Amino acid sequence: MILNFDKDSVKEWADFSGDFNPIHFDVLKARQIGLNDLAVHGMLAMLPLKQHTTDLFLKELVGGYCWSSSLRYPLGINNDYELLLKSSDNKITFSLNDMQSTKKYFIGRIQTNNFDQTLQEFDFSNAHQFTIPSDFIKQKFSEFQKKFTEISFLWIYFDALIFSIYLEKHASKLFTESLKKFMGKQKQFIGNDVLLLHTNHKVYVSNDIGKLNLVNISETVSYSLMINDVAQQENSLSISLTIPVWVENKISIIITMNIMGIKTYNQIKEKD
Repeated sequence: MILNFDKDSVKEWADFSGDFNPIHFDVLKARQIGLNDLAVHGMLAMLPLKQHTTDLFLKELVGGYCWSSSLRYPLGINNDYELLLKSSDNKITFSLNDMQSTKKYFIGRIQTNNFDQTLQEFDFSNAHQFTIPSDFIKQKFSEFQKKFTEISFLWIYFDALIFSIYLEKHASKLFTESLKKFMGKQKQFIGNDVLLLHTNHKVYVSNDIGKLNLVNISETVSYSLMINDVAQQENSLSISLTIPVWVENKISIIITMNIMGIKTYNQIKEKD
């Protein structure tokens, strides 16, 4: 399977998610993370990876499962990437490589998972739930179906929806109010002094929702957001988050992700 992402697909994801990180639209910013051209959104690149691997996985197995991936290198637009798969007992591992297979940009897996057991590993008893208005769910659902016609699994839509809400409502507060020393003069989540990379993403999917497709949209959805860990070095910072998602008043998805902030060359130089 060969994947290629162009400017139009980048814009479509940005319009849906609200992710206008300058590395996706400003070549000079993209060059600061080692690319020659614009960067592809990690969540955009994950969409076909989630769909294809889940489709293959569910042909053989049933029950709850966990999908996870790590972004090892940023992807550039208008490049061909090859999805390579390997199946073993209760698991499919994958990598997204350049066409010469000399560099792995994404690595990940989908595997069986006991969702009830996973729930016991977290403590959501005091978690504050944010309810997503049903009209908003419908609106974003319609947008998602029109833009990403190849996606059929409901959990992939909810994962994308929650990510877009996280960007709009929570990201700036996490990075500016809680981490003022690292952010410096920057007042926004995405700006000139700090560039953000989404480095790790994991989704635990329950038995209830694992096989549902996009026609089974629910209008009763809420979520919570928890900071697990913050690791700061001189010029970079990593935040680990857990986001449980209630569908019809029952936790059906648990998302964990890592976001890395990297100080730009200009900010480092100014500090020196």
